Amino acid sequence: MNFAFTRSLAEEIKEVDAMCRESLQTWWDDLASLRDCLQNDRSFRLMPPVVVLAYKYLDLDHTLTVGMAGLFKTLYFANLIHNQVMDEEEGQINDQKLQFTILIGDYIFGQVLKLLLRIGAVQVLDNLALMICRINEGMVMQYKLGAEQLDVIKSGNAAIYETAFLTAARLKMLDQKAIELYGRLGFNIGVAIELLMVENNDQAIPYIETSSALLAQFESMNGYHDSCLQELLQDLSNQIKDLNVPAVRYQ
Repeated sequence: MNFAFTRSLAEEIKEVDAMCRESLQTWWDDLASLRDCLQNDRSFRLMPPVVVLAYKYLDLDHTLTVGMAGLFKTLYFANLIHNQVMDEEEGQINDQKLQFTILIGDYIFGQVLKLLLRIGAVQVLDNLALMICRINEGMVMQYKLGAEQLDVIKSGNAAIYETAFLTAARLKMLDQKAIELYGRLGFNIGVAIELLMVENNDQAIPYIETSSALLAQFESMNGYHDSCLQELLQDLSNQIKDLNVPAVRYQ
């Protein structure tokens, strides 16, 4: 599944990737096997461009935009690493590999805090802490409670999209009502994207429709009219129309 909206953000994503590599440089080679696990993780690839759009839409500083996209990507990576740790009944052995996994996950979370200081965004630390709690709750729901896929998405990756939009609105110093509205927009976009990536297009449709309504409401209230988020929503709609159409092969 390809998303057209990412093509115009190629340069920003290169900067995001460079920032992530720089922040993890000390352990980069040691992380090779874990990085390989992400090659087919579509959320890991798609999340940074959506974060960039959330910040660009509000006309936030370029350095801040790239920095926050890198931060969310790094957080996603750290969470993936911690997810490698299993319970003893699942066959987890308390060896050096386990100790390294825990250590490197904690190290990356520490790097996130340093990045917040570096880009001047410490005031949104509370949003990030709440997001991590929600993600952990989602993991419990998924692996211990056998929750439905939609519930896992809502408490998992959708929380990351929501937090990206919330932090953008807070850093833009919008009023509380606008911040909450922008966060709801991010949440619905996130749920729609995650459902599309597992080809659950029937459930994705109402979240795309709700996102469009929320975007229109936000624009009406706050006077923002950049087309980038509307293009994103149109792209999501196009994915549903094309979902069952075989890919065209070019010679």
